[in-house]
Amino acid sequence: MAKVVLGKGDIILLSTEPKPNGTNHEQKGTRPWLVVSEKELNEISPFVWVVPFTSTKRSFPLVVDWNSVAPNGETRGTLLVQQLTCVDVDSRGYRLLEHVKVPDEVSHIIKAILGY
Repeated sequence: MAKVVLGKGDIILLSTEPKPNGTNHEQKGTRPWLVVSEKELNEISPFVWVVPFTSTKRSFPLVVDWNSVAPNGETRGTLLVQQLTCVDVDSRGYRLLEHVKVPDEVSHIIKAILGY
């Protein structure tokens, strides 16, 4: 079977376990993740830039209420943009849930986090 190349706007179900024990604040367990890296990058590398979702309501500047920016999507919750991370999807395995247009608000926050 041919490798599926993920692209910006794909939402995948992925587990990032194991995580370090103790006071680690990274998102744990299986959850939806929004792919924010371009397909061209993902074609040449097993690494994909992703942002996790949580079902917990949060209200600080680096999160996005996904229900309000993508009201017609299947994925619900809060997008934790400040937890932008890179994962090796080939090693972890994932399931594609849906494809969406990444809201401008999310792109602006990512650019601010990365400093450009």
